[in-house]
Amino acid sequence: MRRLILMRHGEAVASELAPSDRLRELTTQGVAAAIRCGQEMRARGFSPELILCSDAKRAVMTMEAVVRGGSFTGIASKVLSLFYLAEPEAILGRCCEVDDAIETLLLIGHNPGWSDAATQLGKTPLNLGTAQAALLEYLGTGTWADALYDPKEWRLRSIVP
Repeated sequence: MRRLILMRHGEAVASELAPSDRLRELTTQGVAAAIRCGQEMRARGFSPELILCSDAKRAVMTMEAVVRGGSFTGIASKVLSLFYLAEPEAILGRCCEVDDAIETLLLIGHNPGWSDAATQLGKTPLNLGTAQAALLEYLGTGTWADALYDPKEWRLRSIVP
């Protein structure tokens, strides 16, 4: 079964406190919330085999906190500039390039793209808050490309935390 976790980065410092939007770091609360989200993913049986993450500092810090919280050690990850403020088509299109041996994939990025992608697949209007993740399952069979071009077979399992 294919599983997709779409996660919004944790709470970041105010934009005026960073040299650029891409370099904004997480607040202490943002780190703690991302750790809790990783713990919740693990508790619900969603353990990613691959993580694809925006290259923004707040997204990378979120990824590190989720890995720590969920004890997801040894998991491959890729930091992608194209995920910075990406649209749903770019987000889901990148999933089609994932090796089909991967069953559970975690994507970390920014709104509105992440909420829009989760809404598209989960068929429920969603607005992910900071450090929240939509846990989605594909009920059909086939490759990642098959799954992403067959949105009627996706189900939203839950939002964490």
